[in-house]
Amino acid sequence: MLKAARVFLIVISILNGVAGLVCGVLFLISPDGSLMGFQPLLPVIATLPLAEVFFQSLTWIGIAMLLALGIPNTVASVMLLRRHPAQYTVTLIAAVLLMLWTGFELIFMYNVGAVGYFIVGVLCALCSVMLIRKGASADA
Repeated sequence: MLKAARVFLIVISILNGVAGLVCGVLFLISPDGSLMGFQPLLPVIATLPLAEVFFQSLTWIGIAMLLALGIPNTVASVMLLRRHPAQYTVTLIAAVLLMLWTGFELIFMYNVGAVGYFIVGVLCALCSVMLIRKGASADA
């Protein structure tokens, strides 16, 4: 069970890290969303709180995606692969950030994908807490 939880965290951290980095960079390169076909998202985010400051383009979303998803999950995957003592604490932080990101998305822009990612975040948090509590060794 511990080994399966660890493998799950490795896979999810790598996938979320790559996706967060790639999408975050694409939003920064193309703030109008054209590289990813996200132009229809601009009118939606223009209705969010503080839209006139943060949501005139996808730039701030790209920055947030890098800081909240890409970098934490990349760091977590490296720590997991290197079996760092704090690996499960970092995966827990990454899971909480994923749940906050998708929670915000569910409140303001409900979509099925966000529900799926929120569930993944909950599963990652549960796996991380289980591994922390069990005092799982780096070899688990």
